[in-house]
Amino acid sequence: MRAAAKEKGPAVQAGDRHYVLLALVAVELFMSFSFLGYIHIEPLSLTFVYIPVLMAACLLGPKEAALVGAVFGLASMWKASAFYVGAGDAIFSPVMSGRPVASVLLSVGTRTLFGLLSGLLFRWARARRRPLPWVVAAAAAGRLIHTTLVYAAMGLLFPESGYGLASVWDDVTRWDFLPLTAIAGALVGGCYFFSQSAAVKKIFARAQEVDRLHAAMVARHKGGRAAVLAVLTLASFSVAIYFTNRIETVMRQYQIKLSDEITYDLMHLQIQFLMGILSLGLLVVLAIVLYQKNIDFLYYEARLDGLTGLLGRQQFFHVGAAILDANQERLRTSTRPGCFIILDVDHFKRINDSCGHPAGDQVLKEVARSLQQSFGPGNLFSRLGGDEFVALILEPLSRAEIAQALEGMKARLRALEFDGAPVTCSIGVIPVEAGYSLERMYRDADRLLYEAKKGGRDRCVFGYHYRDEKVE
Repeated sequence: MRAAAKEKGPAVQAGDRHYVLLALVAVELFMSFSFLGYIHIEPLSLTFVYIPVLMAACLLGPKEAALVGAVFGLASMWKASAFYVGAGDAIFSPVMSGRPVASVLLSVGTRTLFGLLSGLLFRWARARRRPLPWVVAAAAAGRLIHTTLVYAAMGLLFPESGYGLASVWDDVTRWDFLPLTAIAGALVGGCYFFSQSAAVKKIFARAQEVDRLHAAMVARHKGGRAAVLAVLTLASFSVAIYFTNRIETVMRQYQIKLSDEITYDLMHLQIQFLMGILSLGLLVVLAIVLYQKNIDFLYYEARLDGLTGLLGRQQFFHVGAAILDANQERLRTSTRPGCFIILDVDHFKRINDSCGHPAGDQVLKEVARSLQQSFGPGNLFSRLGGDEFVALILEPLSRAEIAQALEGMKARLRALEFDGAPVTCSIGVIPVEAGYSLERMYRDADRLLYEAKKGGRDRCVFGYHYRDEKVE
């Protein structure tokens, strides 16, 4: 049999995963605490709340699907922890069942396992030669997998409930099994197809580029974000407590006394309501963030050099200054600074005059590509104008490592020949040190570039801070 493996990895790439995972967690919570997850219109009882787990399994992978499955289980456990639920639902609650470990295994354990198994199934489906039909088939199998796991756990952990593996057949023979299976297959298959479109990939690629720039320019404050999350959580619970107290006040006004169980259930419902609203708010925030990042990218892209795709002069000095400002503390304590590089193409005017401007454009594009290839995408590169290029390298490198990277770049340039002569360049390199502005680094490096040209071109001159280093 011919193995087909067009795509063995997840449908959503690494840089986009946190957006999709947060969105699916929010969708799971919203469906768990809203009419969309459980539609009850007598005699209909339709369940869609397991579908976000399948989407995570399809778009992300087993670990992420297991996480969304755990969220599904926790929401189910919370909803079962009320006095108004029936005896059949109470076994999902560690508070109501009297057997907390068994209830946690039933509610959270089975849904987490469901996500894990679904993720493995979708990984196999994506590895087929034509993955879409297999993805739809895997999604269609989702309800059967979920039902089997839950009923098997009920029979094992709560045999007195009267449910077990035999109950799976009752679910399969229900009138709604095939329509809901088809809906799940269509929804998950549609998400997979949509995730592979060029438009979606472009949106996430733009967000990744903006994230990369922000990560370099702004220090991350995880403690501050945790504090904001804690405040929002406390505020949400305060709203729930307030509305419960107001309801009690209204009831007393009408001389209706509420028992402790009713008060608890009212609070329970208020928290469900808040969770639904918060999850909807998170979806809105994610949509706004992605939209804003795409707007930021278009603003950023409009200032790129049209020929090479590198930053223009104004954008380079603006972004570079912000990066240096954000990294001053690291620069003060680091024993290995980054470096600032400036280079000119030797005899570039001669190439343009003798071989034409298309040849000159080819050289400029190759310089830009080789610079990025030599030092990696996590740094800042710019074509300031003409054949003048600069790079702000944040990675701590020794003189030997910088020299090795530059020699690789120069070797790639020499592979281009015009009028029988290889393309060469002159380079100046200084360290990136705390307290130095980008403009000063540029001026100092430019003097080294002049030394390289004066010394015969096709050479690299390092600043004095590097001259005491031994190059092996």
